[in-house]
Amino acid sequence: MIKGEIQLEGKRVRLIPMSLEHLDGLFEASNQSEIWKYSPSEVSKPEHLEMNKKIELRDQGLGYPFVVFDKDVNEIVGSTSYMNISERDRKLEIGGTWLHPKVWRTSVNTECKYLLLKYGFEELDLVRVQFRTDARNERSNRAIQRIGAQLEGTLRQEMIMHDGHFRDSNVYSILDKEWDGIRDKLLGYLSNG
Repeated sequence: MIKGEIQLEGKRVRLIPMSLEHLDGLFEASNQSEIWKYSPSEVSKPEHLEMNKKIELRDQGLGYPFVVFDKDVNEIVGSTSYMNISERDRKLEIGGTWLHPKVWRTSVNTECKYLLLKYGFEELDLVRVQFRTDARNERSNRAIQRIGAQLEGTLRQEMIMHDGHFRDSNVYSILDKEWDGIRDKLLGYLSNG
């Protein structure tokens, strides 16, 4: 589905294909415990970023991990990915997203989602994009709802977290027929902030 290397760029962020040369920058950005509160993994060592596994999934056409580079501060501030890619069904999931707390409540996440959705619907010709998040993670649930994704339901005890908690995951989606309205909403958010 995704051919070659893609780099997505907006006013503030650049989404760069993940490579091992980004390890130091990613680990430095990830070294904040509050990032991992609702994550299945906890990053306390560079190998916990599982970069080799993510790059291997990209090579298999099943995922596409990006490094989030904030042009305002000229540094890596997180990561996001296309996941669970299905070329046959023209769908994928946007996930594995984490950002340094210093860019929370800024335009960084909104612009990342805009760039990923735009490329997905307009270049990859997707019919569905999905998001999953911990049902307890109010900040992420609000952010996904704010962009216009529809809540489809909750997967109960979908995964076991790094602390042993059984996570319930909320599943959201955006369909191709909804993209025009969501694109306009996201562009409005980005022009105001």
